[in-house]
Amino acid sequence: MKVLLTIIFIAFFQKLISQAIDSIKVDINHIFFCIDSATYENLLKQEFVAKTFANTRELSSKTLTDSYTGKYIFGRNSYIEIFASNSYKGSSPQLGDKFGDVSVVFKTAKWGDLDKINSLIRSDKKSFRFEPTQYESDGKTITLNHALFLSDTALQETFRPYVEEKTMDFLRSTGFSEAEIRAGITEQQFREKMRGKKYDKLYDDIEKIELILTNAELEYLAETLKYFGFSKTGHRFTNDRLEIICSIKQNRMFKLKAIHFTLLNKTEKIKIEISKNLTFKADGVRASFQFSY
Repeated sequence: MKVLLTIIFIAFFQKLISQAIDSIKVDINHIFFCIDSATYENLLKQEFVAKTFANTRELSSKTLTDSYTGKYIFGRNSYIEIFASNSYKGSSPQLGDKFGDVSVVFKTAKWGDLDKINSLIRSDKKSFRFEPTQYESDGKTITLNHALFLSDTALQETFRPYVEEKTMDFLRSTGFSEAEIRAGITEQQFREKMRGKKYDKLYDDIEKIELILTNAELEYLAETLKYFGFSKTGHRFTNDRLEIICSIKQNRMFKLKAIHFTLLNKTEKIKIEISKNLTFKADGVRASFQFSY
């Protein structure tokens, strides 16, 4: 009888966890990665990419723990962040400083869901990191967001899937009310608030990511994505908004094979060779960056 009760309890507990995961929705927020310096320099020289496809900028940022310069390609609902392999001058490189580093970053659809994901990971007794991004403004320390990821010391400094959530205080400081924040702030709402103007470019969202991973990296990704509500079929992960397709190669130079985007309006077929290692393509309501390292 005790064995039967234990089995029933475990099954019931697993069902509760599954229901909790199903109730949590995450969206792709951005991808950041480190490429060769020649590709980085050419990235925004083509007018279609730099002005028609998206809002683009090269920005320098400083937090309490790091400073960096990158190129940004902002869409309506997501963005990509690119670093050059020769840009880091310090003695302790971070994720994003080294050629080939890749991070796939998700965001919670509703404020407060990060705590729910955290609770699920804790209930599974998984090792994890919960880290703030902080900066100083007018002598005050501002916490921009919190990032949550499974801890894997062998992988997390070169490849890291994680989820983040902006803090209530930061969103209030940008002009959102608590009611708006609790209802959920989209990337479009946030960017338009920050820029003070409506989004008017082509890039809508990231719809598919193709990765070339080692077996260990694939396992790390799979273990992470199960807490974000993704289903898995072979080496393919999906929710109702994003597809991640992985191929396995133990010895490879670069983890990203392609990033695919949806567009808000149709465009004529276009192909731009940014460098020998990166090609931009667009046709109709789809576009992509394709890497060939």
